[in-house]
Amino acid sequence: MKTRIISALVGLILLAVVFVFLDTLVLNVTIGFICFMGVWELLHATGCTRFKGLTVLSMLMTLLIPFAREAYSGEFLFEAVYTLVVAYFAILLKNSAEMRIEHFAMAFLFSTVVPVFFSCAVYLRDDYGAVGGGFYLLLALGSAWLCDTGAYFVGRKLGKHKLAPKVSPNKTVEGAVGGIITGTALMLLLACAYAAVASLAFEGTVRVHYGAVALFTPLFSVMGMLGDLSASIIKREFGIKDFGHIMPGHGGIMDRFDSTVFTLPAVYILSSHISLFSISA
Repeated sequence: MKTRIISALVGLILLAVVFVFLDTLVLNVTIGFICFMGVWELLHATGCTRFKGLTVLSMLMTLLIPFAREAYSGEFLFEAVYTLVVAYFAILLKNSAEMRIEHFAMAFLFSTVVPVFFSCAVYLRDDYGAVGGGFYLLLALGSAWLCDTGAYFVGRKLGKHKLAPKVSPNKTVEGAVGGIITGTALMLLLACAYAAVASLAFEGTVRVHYGAVALFTPLFSVMGMLGDLSASIIKREFGIKDFGHIMPGHGGIMDRFDSTVFTLPAVYILSSHISLFSISA
């Protein structure tokens, strides 16, 4: 537990640095690193890394996608998908004696979905600026991590009914409900603190639409649980405890960020339709 807490504190300090330099390439580089390490861990866990061509193409995609938004926003989408599919099937045909279609499918899925979804952090910053993007990024991360923390402690005290016993035996229904409630309450407090600090640091009045935050944070928390359980399915399927060891006490990048895989795009999609945050002169 001590190692886990120390590792978490170091992670929070690094996260604070990213927020301070949110309007610079620090965020882009950080997201690029998370995508690269996350995809590598997934490929290694599923045995895909033994195919060099498949690994190289997948990692190349992982590096390019966060910096090629236009390629899959519509203008070059068909060309990009066509090229990727041809390249993957060419590798599959070349290694048909050993490679199964499952390896192709997993590598393609990991190397497209993970960087696209994580890159939503950059899109939020680009679309709403450092202040607005910072709030939405905080909402995505907070909804996942605060709920996860609340679910852990509530589940230990009150947990009786298993949530998904075949996937993650330690998770309980009581923990999930408690996590959503405590996560939402803490997220509202965090949003209030962010608005106060942002109003002092930047020109204009920063307003958080607390009713909307309270309404949608539970949805984001559920998306976080879905990401966590999805990663657990992969680990259980391939008989591993953690995806990696880069974060002592937590495991790999995907062990820590699995719950944000679905919250980041959920917040990005919602923010384009409903305003949760505004700045007035």
